[in-house]
Parts: sequence; structure tokens; C-alpha cells
Amino acid sequence: MSNMPRPRRQPELEPYRALLTKWVPEGELRPATTGDPFDGVLTFTAGHGDWRYLVAEKRHLRFQDAAVIAEHMLRRRAGLPPEHAADGLLLLAPHVRTQHAAVLERAGIDYIDLAGNAHLQAPGVLVHVEGRRPLKEPVRGPARPHKAWIKTVMALLVRPDLLDAPYRTIAEQADVALGTVGACINDLRQRGVLVGRKAGRQLPDRAALVALWVNAYVEALRPTLRERRLQVRAEGKAELVARLADVLGEHGTAWALTGADAADRRTHFFRAEETEIYAPVGLFDDRAVQKALVAQPAVRAGNVLVVEPPGPLAIPPTANDGIPVAPDLLAYAELRYRGTEQALEAADLLLPMVLHDDAH
Repeated sequence: MSNMPRPRRQPELEPYRALLTKWVPEGELRPATTGDPFDGVLTFTAGHGDWRYLVAEKRHLRFQDAAVIAEHMLRRRAGLPPEHAADGLLLLAPHVRTQHAAVLERAGIDYIDLAGNAHLQAPGVLVHVEGRRPLKEPVRGPARPHKAWIKTVMALLVRPDLLDAPYRTIAEQADVALGTVGACINDLRQRGVLVGRKAGRQLPDRAALVALWVNAYVEALRPTLRERRLQVRAEGKAELVARLADVLGEHGTAWALTGADAADRRTHFFRAEETEIYAPVGLFDDRAVQKALVAQPAVRAGNVLVVEPPGPLAIPPTANDGIPVAPDLLAYAELRYRGTEQALEAADLLLPMVLHDDAH
């Protein structure tokens, strides 16, 4: 198993050996060598042949989006030589939450955690244990991401060229205090997702950072953003979006489609009844704006959801076909936040574009 070498942290596989021995007594776990895209390999004899698991260790899974982790593991296996196509995928983590377990199982990825939860489905092995809580231990390493951290990392992911920019430039683009940037860069180094200094900073594992950021956005920042719901009288989405463009353009207001409508322009899969946009929320309290839109406020159900932009880079400087669209990263995060079955399916389709295209 080999691939292009990449900077990596040292995996912590030893804590899992006893559990692996319990479930797969004949298994042999070896750490990865330099350049391997996985953290280790577990092999054992099953029936008349051998079975091989490609192993990934995720010590911060509780803070990460499991869908991103699963997609990245599948892509890494797909990039290996043909003899690895039938290999199983095994994730090791301190604790696999129930919602994470469901995502991993749907993706065909097995897992074991230190709390005793496990899902293994291989030749001669069938294990499923769930519901065990992790032991409470003193917090080690980086803390849970906060709002300013989320805005700073969003800027680095949406604009990779900012990695080599001065802290002041990053702070301006992220709309955070200057001191926040230095603290965030140091935090990312601690987590092992950023290496280098000044003009040589790199994100060696963009997928790991995306997974961390999306989960933090959904849990910590998105619920705090102001919203307005409107019911706009329009014959279909095309008319609605065109009217938004006209009215907001007349007011010189920067805005962008996000969520399902932004994703639909990339994947042509899911068109939600409610159109989500990033825009200054207070503008839509103006009666003149409501009149121009032929809209009225909606308490719950409406066909337009206005969301406070989570940062300056949520709204692009240019528009395709006259309609500004939020970066793929943010459209994906909004779909994960929406959380319906269709939204999650749309998010899964958009995710490869989020991970593949650094420019979005």
C-alpha cells in the first residue's frame, strides 16, 4: 500500500490492540509506513483466505463530521492499486457517537472505539455493540472550536491563498480580531492539520480540517446566526430568485444562494421548497423591501429563509449568470444543518466537490 507521501501525525494504535484482540484474536495490526494513506493495516485469516482492513485512527472524531471522514476514507482506498479494492475499512476512535455510527455503517466502514462500541462485518467476524458511553477523562489537547475559530478556519478553507497571508489580512477576510488568527493557527498546528510557518503554511489533510470545521459550524456557529422567513409571491423558483437579484441589486446589498439551491447548481439533485440565502437580515424588516419582493414575514413556513452571513467570504465577489452562489463548503454545511433525509443525500453528492476543489 503506497501513495504520495504527506506530512502526518503519528497514529495512536496501541490503545486499541486489546479490543482488536478481543474481536479478532488472530488479527495482526501493523502501523503504516511513511507515505501510506492509512494509519495502519489489520490482517487475519478468514476461511480459506486472508482479510485485510485499512485502518484510520481519528482521535478527535467527536468534533468532526463523520460523513467527511467516510468519504475521505473511501477516496483514499479508491486511489490505491487494484489489489486493495476489496479491502475493508476500519475506523478507530476514542468514542463513536450513535449518529456517527449510522453514517459509518451506511458507508460500509467498520469501527471500534475505546468505550467498547464496535461494528465489524468481515468474513468469519460479525460484531455489533452500541450504546456504551465513554469514560470521563481530563480534557487533553485542543479545546472545542469556538465561533471566532470557525470564522477563521472558514476563511482558510474557502481561500487557500490566505494560508501564506499576514495575520492581519486573514483577520480582515475572516472578520475576527487579529489575536484570534495567531491562536487559531497554533491550534491547527496542535491538531496536526496545519504545518509550516509564515510563507510555507500547508494543510496536509484538508479533509480532516473540513470534517472538524463542518461539525463545529453546525453545532456552534450556525444556531447563533440571525434568520428571517418570508413568503414571496412568485411563480416558481426562477421568478423568485430573479426578483431577489433585482431588489437586492437595487439596494446594493451583497447576498448569495446557499444550502439546497446552491448545491442544486452543482449537483442538480435536490430542490427544496424553501430558498436559502445569505444576506443582511435586518434589510428584510423594511416594508419597502417587502413590497418590492411581494413578500410578507412568515413565522414558520415560508419559501425564503434569509440567514445572516457567517463571514465576509460566505458571499462571493462575483456571480455566475447574475446569481451569486455561496462556496460549496458552506452550501454543504447548510445541508448538514438542515438535516432532512433529502438534504443529507444532497450533501453526500456535493461532498466530493468540497474535498476536491480547494477553490470552493
